[in-house]
Amino acid sequence: MAHGKYHFLDVGNQMYGDCIVVEFGAVRVLIDGSHEKDFEGQSGFDSTPEQLKKVFNGEAAPHKITLMVVTHCHQDHIGALPKLVSAGIIKPTWALCIDPKLGFGRTDDDSDAANRVDLADARTLRLAAALREEDASFLKDAELAEFIDAGATVESKYQDMIKELGQKGVKVIKYRGQKLPAKLIAAMKPTGMTLLGPSRDQIVFAAAQIAKTNADASDGVLRALEQDDALSDVDLYRSLVARDAADASSGGRGDGMNCQSITLAFGPANARVLLAGDMQFAEPGVTGANAEVAKLRAKVKAARPYRLYKTTHHTSHNGQDAQLLDDFGKPPLIVHTGGRKDPSHPFPATLKMLKQRKADIFFARTDRNGRITVEPHRTPATAITKSRGQLNDFSDNVTDDTTNPVVEVAGSAGETTVITRTSSRSGGAQVVIVDLPKGPVNMTVAGVDIVVRGESGASEGETTPADPPGFTPPAPRLTRIRLAGGRSLPRLLFVTDAAKLAANIGRQEAAAALAAVRTGSHLLIDIAANRARPFELAQRALRANSTVNGIVILGGYDVVPSVNFDVLPPALRTRLGAARIASDADQFRVWSDDPYADLDGDSIAERPVSRIPDARDANLFLTALQTGGVAPLERFGVRNIARPFADTIWRDIKGTRGLNVSRRFLSTQVQAVETGKGAQYFMLHGSDTDATVFSGEDGSSYPNAFTVDKVPRKFDGVVFTGCCWGALTVRDKALDARGAQPVPRLAERSIALSYLKAGANAFIGCTGSHYSGPDTAPDKNYALPLHLAFWKTLPRVGYAAAVALYGARKYYGDEIGRGATAREPLDLARRLKNRAQFTCLGLGW
Repeated sequence: MAHGKYHFLDVGNQMYGDCIVVEFGAVRVLIDGSHEKDFEGQSGFDSTPEQLKKVFNGEAAPHKITLMVVTHCHQDHIGALPKLVSAGIIKPTWALCIDPKLGFGRTDDDSDAANRVDLADARTLRLAAALREEDASFLKDAELAEFIDAGATVESKYQDMIKELGQKGVKVIKYRGQKLPAKLIAAMKPTGMTLLGPSRDQIVFAAAQIAKTNADASDGVLRALEQDDALSDVDLYRSLVARDAADASSGGRGDGMNCQSITLAFGPANARVLLAGDMQFAEPGVTGANAEVAKLRAKVKAARPYRLYKTTHHTSHNGQDAQLLDDFGKPPLIVHTGGRKDPSHPFPATLKMLKQRKADIFFARTDRNGRITVEPHRTPATAITKSRGQLNDFSDNVTDDTTNPVVEVAGSAGETTVITRTSSRSGGAQVVIVDLPKGPVNMTVAGVDIVVRGESGASEGETTPADPPGFTPPAPRLTRIRLAGGRSLPRLLFVTDAAKLAANIGRQEAAAALAAVRTGSHLLIDIAANRARPFELAQRALRANSTVNGIVILGGYDVVPSVNFDVLPPALRTRLGAARIASDADQFRVWSDDPYADLDGDSIAERPVSRIPDARDANLFLTALQTGGVAPLERFGVRNIARPFADTIWRDIKGTRGLNVSRRFLSTQVQAVETGKGAQYFMLHGSDTDATVFSGEDGSSYPNAFTVDKVPRKFDGVVFTGCCWGALTVRDKALDARGAQPVPRLAERSIALSYLKAGANAFIGCTGSHYSGPDTAPDKNYALPLHLAFWKTLPRVGYAAAVALYGARKYYGDEIGRGATAREPLDLARRLKNRAQFTCLGLGW
């Protein structure tokens, strides 16, 4: 077999982007086409046709391509391909394209609800198409307008391209999970190409999610235009993304298309290469697809080891994790593809994970190194050729958003000084220096002063100049924190997995957090030794330390697992029967942290338990760990029109403001002066697929009563919610995640997490659907006794929310027990669910 070359084209400044050429002698494969703008070329960057000419050693177009592949239907992968085909720049023999119907969430007959978005007017269809793509709301207005324009036509251009390919005699395969034709397999034999997936079932699951995104986006556009039809497309797009109208939290915006990515392996056993588009191996985010993605991951693992791995989804956290790299044979050559102007990719935590492996890998990236060629059969040190920059550049696009061309200054051979890049104070161009002599440097290049300093920030014999007026330097990395803001806490047991926490928020940040916890008399246990049953370690520690007052879990479900808990005793589940169990949206399964403090085996905690989720956000985690005490002086709340029992609760919450009622109160009426108050109560509708909205009622519909953008930037109080799934910090409810690790939500996708990031001491809510009802009598209403007990207990325990919730649940459990024999089975089941599912997020002490 001939040795292969893999060319990763420079995709310029735009976010995302993938375009790869695989060469095995005369056999050529073109995978994806980057951005549409790359056909002409972005400012300061070669166009795709120019780069193809260079890759093929000056060969004039048309370039013969044995196989053209479109991995999935995002615009940054289809991009320039339609123009490359129509302009005759490439001449493929075969085309392997993700099916144009399933790829955009369509059905074969074009007649059912999956396609109803096509019945919308042109503007609605245009915005819905943009909302099908991944979030681009951070772009400047002009750039966002271009993004919307491109998204509006990508589907029609893709369909036209496939039609044109057929007319030109190209053998087109519309991929739906089927086997490849024998003739194509024979043509690709010199490359060792293996099609690994995805399966038809995985593609269909993903298509269903894309269809739902299409419909929800269309509905969101129509609702927004009904309220204000004067909005520009850009403003409308931003407002819809802020409300998450495209249902991103049911599988983030774009997850469906990503999980359709055609996954290919190339090369001989000693130089194997994995190219998998944007496949979300680590966190599929597609309802029902976890098992299929797990099968694909196992199939890819079975074909290891890989010498070269192109990170999936532009090095995002949902594409890969540390375990995946180990499973794939610890590939020494890793390539990131994507544009420079992308603050989310590479994802900072994933970049940190790769940096921890820097002694064992050679990492190249198109955003820093331009066009990259890899010959994986060579030694790792000589396998990569790049256009610019240096290898193993782990700087991220969040803190370094430079988009100016890189200037390289040659120095003494073999001597390299790495300079950490920072944003320019003046907004001017930045210069990256490589291969400079060791030690301090003070020089001028093209009129720009270049000073290289040591660790202290100053060269020998000089001082750091003062900052110019009005300049605010970035905050230094946190190396020391104060647990609970320095206030006194009772003796607590903290539970975490230190390595996994560090992978999520950074080693330095995790070390500082754990150092703070170790102060005083607190206990800290690491569950890494028994991740299969981590709660047993916590139980053992509690039994050995009777003076411990409660447990604080540090990290999300991926750091310290929550238990997928069946709230029904076996006998009651049998009595209920399948129909009534199915009537519950969770089938009476919820996430619960109670087992960590269950000392007598009754599935009920004997100590208060709280959890500080990390959401892969160091700022959120460290803020929640350092929250101060609560002394509420005022209150804020909203209830549904059908939940008048909340008025009874309201009387026991300190403050003078009235309780808003959703019939006449919308999220747009929320004022910052109200939401900054220290005690908040929401008795509204929640959703398992959208954690950014709590909904009200107006008799016929469910308007937004409170949205994530109304969470205050600073909040030091307690929030209690009776909203369904109000405290679900992962995308998967317990029912849907059995046998799979749930996917954490990000702070901006969750009201609960956003409150913690703002400084809330605690956020109390449910991990499943909540039961209450319109009744105002405590013995009839499912929620009233528990809610009331919490708010009555809270001031008595010094506003320690974890303790108040523990007491309220105990009281509610006793009430259930006293009347259990007289209750109808479904009534009893609903009460048991409410008692089990309420959780305390945040420090809570």
